[in-house]
Amino acid sequence: MSRGEVFRVQGSRMIRLILDDHLKLIYRALYTQRPSSVIPPLQLLRELIEFQEGSFADDTYFAFDFSLVVLPKLLIPPKQPTHSAMQGAGSSPQKGKSAQKTIRYHMIELLMSFLTECSSKARTDFLAQRKLIERWLKNVSSDDPEQLSKLVRILYNQAMDATLLKSVKTSFFTEWVLGRILHVYRIIQSCPTGHEPRLKVTYDMIIDICTRPECGVKFEDSGWYLPGTLDGNEKRKSYKVHNRVLLAFSKVLDLNNKNQEELLIAIFRSCPEIVAAYTCSSNLRIVTKPTAGFLKWFNRYSKIIALPIPEILIDSNQSLEFPPAVNIAVENILPSPLTRSLFENGLQSYSPLLRYFLLHLQVQALMKLQKVVTIYDDKGWISGKSELLEEIYRRLPDITNVASLTTVSTAYNFTLLISKWLRLYVTTFPDISATTNIDLSARMMDIILDVVPGGRSYDASFYLNNVPALELEMRNLLAVQSIVPVPAKFWNKPDHRQYSLLTYLMVFATTVRDSDIYSEIAKVLDKITSSTYLFQRDFPISPIHTLIESLKVIMLNSGQQDHQTIWYLINEAIARCLRSPFKYIDQAKQFAGEGYLRPSFSPFLTALIEQWEYLVRSSNQEIKTTVSVLHAILRIVVDFCLSEFHSCEREQRRSSRYYPGGADDCPDYGYWVFRISETLPCY
Repeated sequence: MSRGEVFRVQGSRMIRLILDDHLKLIYRALYTQRPSSVIPPLQLLRELIEFQEGSFADDTYFAFDFSLVVLPKLLIPPKQPTHSAMQGAGSSPQKGKSAQKTIRYHMIELLMSFLTECSSKARTDFLAQRKLIERWLKNVSSDDPEQLSKLVRILYNQAMDATLLKSVKTSFFTEWVLGRILHVYRIIQSCPTGHEPRLKVTYDMIIDICTRPECGVKFEDSGWYLPGTLDGNEKRKSYKVHNRVLLAFSKVLDLNNKNQEELLIAIFRSCPEIVAAYTCSSNLRIVTKPTAGFLKWFNRYSKIIALPIPEILIDSNQSLEFPPAVNIAVENILPSPLTRSLFENGLQSYSPLLRYFLLHLQVQALMKLQKVVTIYDDKGWISGKSELLEEIYRRLPDITNVASLTTVSTAYNFTLLISKWLRLYVTTFPDISATTNIDLSARMMDIILDVVPGGRSYDASFYLNNVPALELEMRNLLAVQSIVPVPAKFWNKPDHRQYSLLTYLMVFATTVRDSDIYSEIAKVLDKITSSTYLFQRDFPISPIHTLIESLKVIMLNSGQQDHQTIWYLINEAIARCLRSPFKYIDQAKQFAGEGYLRPSFSPFLTALIEQWEYLVRSSNQEIKTTVSVLHAILRIVVDFCLSEFHSCEREQRRSSRYYPGGADDCPDYGYWVFRISETLPCY
C-alpha cells in the first residue's frame, strides 16, 4: 500500500471517529462564540467536507446538528467589520488584528462548502434551513466582495441545479431571497472598477432564476390565459397566477434603478401572465409633469406596452376556442393607470414634451391593438373583439382633442406623431370616426405649401430633412380624411389662403411622385366630389383621375406664371359650380345639345369655360391670359371628352344610343378642339 493510500485510509478513519464521537466537543467550542475557539472547529468541519473531493460531505452534513441555537449567531457580523462593501479585491490589506478573518467569514465558507460538495439530497435539505439562510443573507453588506462573488457562483451552479425539484427552488428563492441577491449585485456594482465579470455573472444568475423554467423559479404559463381560463369556462377578473414568486418579486423592485427596471421588463417578457396583475396593483406612480421622473415613468410604460404578444395567440397551430379575458388583454395593451382623464389633461398641458410622450404611448398601444385585433379576426372571436375595442376606446382621449393639436404645433416630428395617432384611431374605430367632425384642412394645406414646387422645395437641406416626413404625415392625414366626414365648404378658400382645400389637393396630386400618396389623394378627392354636382355621375371612368392626369401634362408644358393662372381658373370654376350647381348643369345640357357630349361633359367644364371669359375681362395684374392658359382649358375639356372613348366600356358606349353610325361616327380629337374653341372668346 502506497503512502497516499495509507493517508486516505487513516484520514477516513479519523473523520468517522470525529463524526461519531467528538462532534459534541465541536459544539461546545462553537457555543463560546470566541474567534480563537470557534474558527478552528469551523475550519476542521470544512476540511472534513472537502476531504477526497467531498467523499464525506453527506456524512458530515447529516451528522451535524443544524438545530443548534448558536449557529445563526455565528453569522452576525462584527461591530467593526474587517471588510467593507466598498473595499475592492485590489485594495491594500489591513495590518494587524483587523486583517484576520471573522467568525462570520469562516461560517459562510463552511456553508458554501456544504452547497458545493454535498449531493442533491443533502442540498435539498440544506436549502430548507430557513433561519440559517436568512441570517446569512441578511447581512451580506458586511461581506468581502470576493466572498460575495463566490456565493453567487455557488448559488448559480448548485441551488439552480436542474436535478433539484422545482418546489425546492421556489421554496428557497422567495421574493426576499431574490431581493438579497439583487442587493449583492448592487454591492458588487458599487465596488471600484475591475469587477465587471462578477457583475455580469450576478445579473445573469438573477435573469436565469426569473426567466428560465428549467433552472429557476419560473413556471410555464399560458400567456394572457390565467389558470382556469384557457378552456373559456371561467372568465374571472381575479389575477391568480402560476408564478406567484415572480409577481411578488416584481412588486418589490426599485424602478428608479435602471438595472432593476430592465429586470422587470425581462420578467414580463418571459412571463406575460403577471403583467396584468402587476399593472393593476403595483407601485407604478403617475407623473404628469415634464421632469426627469416623468421621463422614467414614460420609459417604463412604453416598455410594458411594447411587450410582445404571447406565442400561444400568434401560433396558428393553437386551436383556441375562446379569447383571453378582456381585462387581461386590455392591461397588456393599455395598462389601467393610463386613463382617458390622464391623457386629456396631459394633452391640454403647456408642455410640448408632455403632450408628445403621452401621444407616443397611445400610438404604441394602438399599433399593438391592431395586431391583436387581426389575431381575433383570424380566429373568429367577434364578440371578444368588440369587448376589447370598447375597453380600449374608454381609455383613449376624444379624437377631436387630438385633431385640434394640428393647429397648435408646427414641429414636424410632433405633427407627424399626431397624424399617425389619427390614422391608427380611425382605422381601429372606423364606425365611430365616420360620425366625428374634425377639420384637418389647415394642416393639409400647410404641408402642400411646404412640399410643392414653388415653395421651399428648392432648398436641398429642407427637402432632405423635412419633406419625407411631411409626405408621410400627408399620407396619414389623407387616410383619415377618407374615413371622417368631408369638411364643410371645402370649395371656399380661407382668407389667408390662395386656393381652397380641393384645389390644393389637386395641386399636390399633380406634383407628388409617390404612387401610394397619389392613390390616397385620388380616394379623398373622389369622396369629396362624389356627393356634389361637380361632375357627371354616369361618367365611365373617374373624373378626378382624368382631371389630374390632364393637369400633369399641362403643368409640364407651361411656365410658373401660367401655373398660377390655371390654378386660379380651376379654383374659381369649382367654387362657382358648387355654389350655383343647377346653373351649370343647365349650361352643360345646352352645350351637349347634339348628344355627343352628354356623358362626358360636366358642370365643372362649363364653369371652367365661363371663367375664361371673365379672365379675359379681368384687370387683375397677377392673373394673365396667355395662349398656354387657353390651351390648358382646351386640353382639360378635350381630355374629358376623349376619356369616355378609351374606357373599359368603350364598345358599350358606341351603341346606337349615342352613336348611330357606330365607331365611324365617333368624333375625333380635332373635332372636339374645333367644337370647344367655337364657344370661347377669341384671344
